[in-house]
Amino acid sequence: MTVAREERLTRNSRTTMAPRVALRGDTAWHMSSTWEEPRDDGVFGLEPNGVWLDEDAVGPTEEQPKKQKRKGKGKGERLVSKRPNLIWKNMHRSVYLDELLRWEGRGDHRGQSQCGDCIQRKVQDPSRPKYRCLDCFVPDLVCKECCVRRHRLHPFHVIEEWNDSFFSRVQLKDLGLTIQLGHTSLHCINSQPGHAHFKVLHTNGIHDVAILYCGCERALPHHVQLLRRGLYPSSQKIPKTCTSFTLLRLLHALALCSKASTYDFHRTLQTLTDNTGLKKSVSKYRPLVRMAIQWRHLKLLKRGGRGHCSQGVEQTKEGELVVPCLTCPRPGVNLPDGWDRASEGQRFLYQLILCMDANFRLKNQLVSSYSSDPGLGIGWAYMVPRPTYEEYLKSLASAQDVSTCVGFSALAKANTKFSRGLRYTGVGAVTCARSEMFLPCAVGNLQRGEKYANMDFLVASYIRFICVLFILISYDIACQWIINIGKRMKGWPQGYQVPSTTEIRPAIPKMHETAHMRENHERLSLHYLPGVGLTDGESIERIWAGHNALGNATKTMGPGTRHDVLDDHFGFWNWQKYVGTGKTLTKKFREAVKLRNNQVEAHEGFTATISEERVKQWEAMCKAWDQEPYPKSKSKNPFYVESSSMSEAEVRKELAEEENARLKAGEVARHATSASTFLVLGLELEEEQRHIASITKKTSTTATQQGSLIEQRNQFRKKLTAWEQIRGIYMPGLLQYCTDNPTIVPTDNPEDQPLWLPSSIPADKRHVVCVAGLPTMEEKLRTAQCYDALDTIRRTLNMKARMIQFKNANIRGQRDGTRSRAIIDRVQDRARFTSARYTAARTAKLALAGPGPWEGDLQVLRAEDIRMYTDPERVRQGPGRPGTIEADAVVDMSASESAPGITINLLPEERSRRDGTGETRRTVSWIWVKGQASHAAGDENDDLLRSEWSKSRARVARAVEEVALVKEEMRRAGITLLWRAQLWRNRDSRESGDKALLEGLQAYAEEQAVLQESLQERFIAMWKDPLANSATEKKKNKDASNGSNDNRMDVDNDDDNDDNDNDDDNDNDDDDDNNNDDDDGDDEDDDDDNDDEDEEDCDDDDDEEEEETPASLPNNDRRAPPPPAPAPPPFFPNRRPNLTRTIPDPTPPKIAPVLRHNCKQPALHRHPNPDPNKSQYASHPARAILPTNFYIYPAPTILVPMPIHCISP
Repeated sequence: MTVAREERLTRNSRTTMAPRVALRGDTAWHMSSTWEEPRDDGVFGLEPNGVWLDEDAVGPTEEQPKKQKRKGKGKGERLVSKRPNLIWKNMHRSVYLDELLRWEGRGDHRGQSQCGDCIQRKVQDPSRPKYRCLDCFVPDLVCKECCVRRHRLHPFHVIEEWNDSFFSRVQLKDLGLTIQLGHTSLHCINSQPGHAHFKVLHTNGIHDVAILYCGCERALPHHVQLLRRGLYPSSQKIPKTCTSFTLLRLLHALALCSKASTYDFHRTLQTLTDNTGLKKSVSKYRPLVRMAIQWRHLKLLKRGGRGHCSQGVEQTKEGELVVPCLTCPRPGVNLPDGWDRASEGQRFLYQLILCMDANFRLKNQLVSSYSSDPGLGIGWAYMVPRPTYEEYLKSLASAQDVSTCVGFSALAKANTKFSRGLRYTGVGAVTCARSEMFLPCAVGNLQRGEKYANMDFLVASYIRFICVLFILISYDIACQWIINIGKRMKGWPQGYQVPSTTEIRPAIPKMHETAHMRENHERLSLHYLPGVGLTDGESIERIWAGHNALGNATKTMGPGTRHDVLDDHFGFWNWQKYVGTGKTLTKKFREAVKLRNNQVEAHEGFTATISEERVKQWEAMCKAWDQEPYPKSKSKNPFYVESSSMSEAEVRKELAEEENARLKAGEVARHATSASTFLVLGLELEEEQRHIASITKKTSTTATQQGSLIEQRNQFRKKLTAWEQIRGIYMPGLLQYCTDNPTIVPTDNPEDQPLWLPSSIPADKRHVVCVAGLPTMEEKLRTAQCYDALDTIRRTLNMKARMIQFKNANIRGQRDGTRSRAIIDRVQDRARFTSARYTAARTAKLALAGPGPWEGDLQVLRAEDIRMYTDPERVRQGPGRPGTIEADAVVDMSASESAPGITINLLPEERSRRDGTGETRRTVSWIWVKGQASHAAGDENDDLLRSEWSKSRARVARAVEEVALVKEEMRRAGITLLWRAQLWRNRDSRESGDKALLEGLQAYAEEQAVLQESLQERFIAMWKDPLANSATEKKKNKDASNGSNDNRMDVDNDDDNDDNDNDDDNDNDDDDDNNNDDDDGDDEDDDDDNDDEDEEDCDDDDDEEEEETPASLPNNDRRAPPPPAPAPPPFFPNRRPNLTRTIPDPTPPKIAPVLRHNCKQPALHRHPNPDPNKSQYASHPARAILPTNFYIYPAPTILVPMPIHCISP
């Protein structure tokens, strides 16, 4: 290592790694004793006024006018950037075409009559130049001898000959070029010619080459001589075909990135060589496939360090060639001492979360056999060892897997025509649910569908590599798979069994959960299980989406080759995730902190509207349900709601009564009245105007409907005329004001005439126009009107929810469905009408009172705010792909503004699979927590309200856990990288007399070690302050520097940084989010996470555990239940949000992990009932993010009474 790098590592040793010391044996290592956690922020993602900030939804409001568009470039420059092809077509196409045709001739060298190289070498008689090279930078013309001389070191360039009319392609071999091997001087005293038809495949085509081997006393085997010159021979005795290393690297990278087949690549080479069909083409497809497979395998061995092992390649252990997950817990590598004694509230930090599922697109036809194609390293990487796997499956060939819960097509395909003619119907896998990486020896072929035997073996195959105590497994049919797992485990092969102290908890992925229609499935829901953070359990679906295209190539491969190809592609996937861990965790941390703060604020506000007695009762119910082990049959499910819906007859009666009351109230006419009565009448007239306007929008052209509208207008005119007579008494200056400000256009429709209430008069003119005290009276009435409108909206939403429940449970058929839909439409019209009343009342109040604290309760009402507290936020429709609108198209934007008030839709939203369920990031609308929206006693007794409060509580818990998990994963990733760097430096170089080989071994080991350290340094720099890279934080800092603390954090104002802000989002999650097609045959997909990212993506999740029936366990393996957890403080106090608080971040304790290379079982499980007071991890820094009034309850366990054969990680 260079001195400069040593100095840089020394400078960064405070936060990265400690100075190197003497090694203790071959596996010991040291690291920094402290871990500097990323900065946390309790108000990140929140606005100063106390509401949560939605960066995607922040838009202009009546208090916040639209920002002016930034002045862009000139019209011509904008056209070039937006439509470059249009500019090229109109201005440059002809020029480009002429330049291409110019290349068909001699170009700038057409007047050259003598070879320039001959003239430079002072040849007496320079030859005529007629050869040019298409691969050299300067395509000048030279003679035959000079062309050969030039290309002694470039034997695979493409040469063309000028025949006085045009250029034709020639081979350097035909010009006399030979390639001498075995000597750097390219000269040997005893050359031996190679095969007469020797061919080399290179990136620019297939070349005929004259090869000369070295035959002197220092001669090496022919295939070794070729390898020394970067040529990979297809055979060893008499090589006839070779491929350049450059081509193999290109083919390898192209296959991994595009999933293209080797056949298509070979056809590309043939096309590059001759695209006319005039020359006879000899296929080199089979040799190319053979060389590509060998190259893949050699790369796998090289990167796995097998070339450094003195024991040889044959001693490679199972799973040794994988790219490991950096964040998975590994005892002795990245876990602190005492992790196995962690308390119930902390052990989720050391829990291993797995996903398993099958992919039926990676099928394999009955082609070749294992005898002809045995594979090069089956079981050394991701695929399970074949003999033990198939022997176990044969022993359970008669077992029947029956699912009584769901009808997934994955199970239905087990014994149908889909398996005919196939050796394998697909593959099953167990993957890491947090990092979305494949695990060692955890992928296996499926012979006849997705059977329990296949999936059981995959789980057992991976568990033998790990030594952790807590495992959660997410599976789409976990409710059925877990039932008899204890009995099936007894038949698992020797060495594949699970220790009795290992806790296995089942869960159902979030998007698959909706397909499970059975009652009480909340016990398996990742939304409600404690300890899993925002894990959605759908990561394996995103993994399969990136490998579906691979099925076209592997379907017709031989069985062994298919194994090797799948291992190679799975390793590439893991490597992309490996190097992208820094960006992935940075994005996860920002999203988790923002979501945590939003959910805490929403839950506290929601809780503040409910009586303290009810909160305590529901809190106790949630605790009891969380603490009870599976199957949770004794405690009441706090998330389940029994059906209590209103019938259609009841709704019709209520709507008829309201209509009756409205019509009767409209007949009242007052004359000599007080000022307050005058204003009340004015507000009634204003509401009747909105009513007539809404009828106008709906009325068709029939004579009857037109007559009804005219009659209502005439009645309104009479009321308006009478009211205007009183208006002159209380607003004596109105006539003069209208004369001085003639801005109103006269109209014949009375609903469009202004009423001229005090709120419509400018503030500086009201004292002249109105009598004293009249504006104050209107302000009070407007305030009451706002609260009444909010109360009506809430009651309407409650009615809508019950009606939809009744309709879904009882209404069948087109006729009844149409009737019920018509009634729901009437309720929706009432909600729309009431929202318009609220908006008008709030606008008037703002004009009368001006901005003030009252805006915290009476906020701006948007369409997305009008939803039940059970409903998620509606999917935001983006602006669409840029450039999709034709230049001459006219976009009509008036449709969305045609209806009065706010355009809303109370019906349940149809969400696609990509949109997800919306449950993870769901927040309660402000209309339920603001505006004095205290729930009445009847509402508090409602199971619906209790269920939503419990779900809100669970969302807070999952978000808080996610922040803790991401911090812990950051710590583990940094430690694992340093451990792997030291592992490479400790590689034992095998004994060899070849000094050049020893130098290569040492150079590669040091290169890999430096790579691991560089990744660690880069990740640590990214994680030092991940919140500083977000648009929210940049806006906050900008406002603070300008002293404008009262400005809203509108992320759109920071246009200059928009592109940079999203850089971290375009990480390795994009390959998770682009193709989210299910591969297992069912119609489910991953959860909502516009993140792309997605992951891709990431939603709330909780885990849950199932417990084996005690009677099915041996007596000596039954464990006494752990001591009861201490009584936690109230979940959230009944208080208002406090945006000034910060998440505590104490000085982290010293953590010194020690590598236990041979993980011994007794050392891991010597504390079956951990004492939190005796664990040194009780003060782990990841615990610091938990609020002091928050408690994570222990999850139930499933006890698995089996011994374990532990293999070192």
